[in-house]
Amino acid sequence: PSYHAPGVYRMCRDYMKSHCDKYGCEGNTLEAEWNRLIATSYKMFEATQCESSGLIPNWAKVYEEGQSLRAETGFSGSGTPGAEYGAEASRAVWRVALDYLLFPGEAGEAVAFLDPVAAHLETRESGGNWDESLRVDGNCLVESIHPGWSSNMFMAGPTFTSLVCPSNSVDSGRQQELIDAAGKRVASKAIDDYYSGSWVA
Repeated sequence: PSYHAPGVYRMCRDYMKSHCDKYGCEGNTLEAEWNRLIATSYKMFEATQCESSGLIPNWAKVYEEGQSLRAETGFSGSGTPGAEYGAEASRAVWRVALDYLLFPGEAGEAVAFLDPVAAHLETRESGGNWDESLRVDGNCLVESIHPGWSSNMFMAGPTFTSLVCPSNSVDSGRQQELIDAAGKRVASKAIDDYYSGSWVA
């Protein structure tokens, strides 16, 4: 689930629509196909996301069963544990947050996806300090958390982006406190490698 990017798909859709002379827009099939990809991406997120924590696994196999999707773990696409909330999974949060930021009027699914992540983060911060672990729900696909998620900016940075979307589950004042704490954590880190450094920069 970690590489779906609905906001980017919307950008591609709008770009191609604005250049119908090059790509063709007959019968609006171009727009419909992009919208179908976006909708399918969010169905996939729904099938893999843990309702109680908002987390998704790095990797999952997704199967179509009638009008719904079913997901399971048990493999890896890059050597990272499939059932872990790790580097790949955290970047999905950022890709969905980008959809909200670029297309707030269209991205209702982004709000629904990001809300439980923000609610989870609220329970992991106190007085400007972040817990070193996130919560694992035994009833979900995520079985483990990459160690030191809040110290590794390649995970903390993209996970913190869930806070840019106003949450229905977190009071606005409290959400601002979380954003401030997240910003301080990121700002406290040096650029010392590519993966974390790209988030610190």
